[in-house]
Amino acid sequence: MSSTAGGSSGGEIGPEPTEAVRVALVEALGTEEIDVVAGETGRMPDGQEVRAFYGVVRGEPNHGTSIAVDASGAVHPRRRLEALAGPGLFVPATAAPAAAPAVAAVEPVTVDPPTNTWVLPECVTEHETVTVQIPQSRIPPKADVYLLADTTFSMHDVISAVQSGIGAIVSDPAFAGFDLAWGAGNYKDFPVGPNPYAFQHQLAPTPGVADVNAAVAIWTASDGFDIPEGQLFALQQVATDPAIGWRTDSKRIVVWFGDAPGHDPVCSALSGVPDVTEGTATAALVAAGITLVAVSTNTGTADALDGDPTQFATDYGPCPVGGSAGQATRMTAATPGGTHTVGVDAAQIVNTLIPLINAAVHSIADVHLQPTGSIAQFVTSITPPSYGPLPGNTPHTLPFDVTWTGVVDCEEDEQTFTGTLDVIADGVVVATKPVTVTVPACRWHHSVEMICGTEKERDDCQTIVDGRYATAVTIYNPTTCAVTIVKYFAPLVLDGKPVGREPRTVRARPFAKLVLEPGTATMDDCCSLEEAIGHKGPDLDLGVLDIVADHPLEVTVTHTASGAGRAASSIDSRTIRPRMA
Repeated sequence: MSSTAGGSSGGEIGPEPTEAVRVALVEALGTEEIDVVAGETGRMPDGQEVRAFYGVVRGEPNHGTSIAVDASGAVHPRRRLEALAGPGLFVPATAAPAAAPAVAAVEPVTVDPPTNTWVLPECVTEHETVTVQIPQSRIPPKADVYLLADTTFSMHDVISAVQSGIGAIVSDPAFAGFDLAWGAGNYKDFPVGPNPYAFQHQLAPTPGVADVNAAVAIWTASDGFDIPEGQLFALQQVATDPAIGWRTDSKRIVVWFGDAPGHDPVCSALSGVPDVTEGTATAALVAAGITLVAVSTNTGTADALDGDPTQFATDYGPCPVGGSAGQATRMTAATPGGTHTVGVDAAQIVNTLIPLINAAVHSIADVHLQPTGSIAQFVTSITPPSYGPLPGNTPHTLPFDVTWTGVVDCEEDEQTFTGTLDVIADGVVVATKPVTVTVPACRWHHSVEMICGTEKERDDCQTIVDGRYATAVTIYNPTTCAVTIVKYFAPLVLDGKPVGREPRTVRARPFAKLVLEPGTATMDDCCSLEEAIGHKGPDLDLGVLDIVADHPLEVTVTHTASGAGRAASSIDSRTIRPRMA
């Protein structure tokens, strides 16, 4: 196609379409019911100015095409001139990146207490408050931002504006000091054939601005046909395809802008993969830890990304028509720190994207504690589970209540477990504290009942019958090792009065510690109770003596009893079997 309509050779090309422009667009679209809009200007390699013009069928924002006009008024296929001059022919010049300011030193995120050393025998529970201090703007220093654009035909003005302003977007001085990487991709729709592709991944997150500038520069607004587009497929691919190239330990942000809702479902008959729905795409974004920042432009259908996907859905023949209005609002709300901005036009898009990306990079969507290493099994609760979203322009004091529980059986030797309690902010470790948990070696318990003193007839319930009682416990070390012994006593009857009758309980408390050399013996009797309970009267005392040792011992208990009036005396002796615990 090449035709000429008046115009002086070498002059500037005005924004008003000539009759030749209108005729060419009518011919290309097959209808006279079109609107014509002037597009961007560019220069050919010889310096000649050219301008793009867009024609859109009224009421069908994605049914359109574009042509180019040179300074003589001749009309050309746009792709022909782009083939001669390069794909950036009609891309406005991008703003020069602003100089990055000097990066001031920032305070680190801190954890209090900074370390932990726990001794946790089985079933023992300890509680602590872990306080995380986050100074102002001290957020994950590593972030990946993926720009995902609807590049169907109705988006041509917005795409041109973003191409013109991409330098300002990615070179925001607020990003100084960040390890920031930019990725890019764009989507159109199924079926592929009429559309060149449904989703095109162009750039894995890459530090610097040159690569993303180049990726955005080749976006071309074209095709799309019916109103709903293929963004659900695109979003799920961005979240799940390893080729996207998200960096390890980096905050993940997808900045998505478009002017129409997404087909739901994108069925496997069209895509060749399992059906994609709003639900599967949302779940994929959440599982990948992605913050979704959506911008609805006013260049297409009513409500744009939140529009009704069942309206004007005409070219998904084998797929059912489904979904409901509000996709972008629901999907962004499901992701940590996600937002949805509406009603943005081409003139506003750059100044809208800059603060939105700034806020997403600087804000903290989620902060939580994560135990690592072999100590993780001892952390049985963390309250609250997380904090967020949090603004990055203010300091934060975040207390977590952590419960540690002994969950490992003792063994013959002491066990040591190590690891860390990490502070995770948007998937990035921003602080850590080392933790050591010791599980003491098993001890040998020799538990015997001690019955001492006189029980007299009483009106209330008696624990044992009337009489006089005595207990002797012999302790012998048959080993070749010195054995450390700690003695515990739990009184259940004191001076004839029950103090530990169910439902009441009494805790056994240590009262003596000694080292028993190899081949030596010792003894506890009723006189020893004075040391255990602080006194010894004539009335009945009864309780449990627990002899805890680091090796098994030979322990024998002897009970002597005489009835009232010193009659019916008896003596009983037995060996205590040690238990390891």
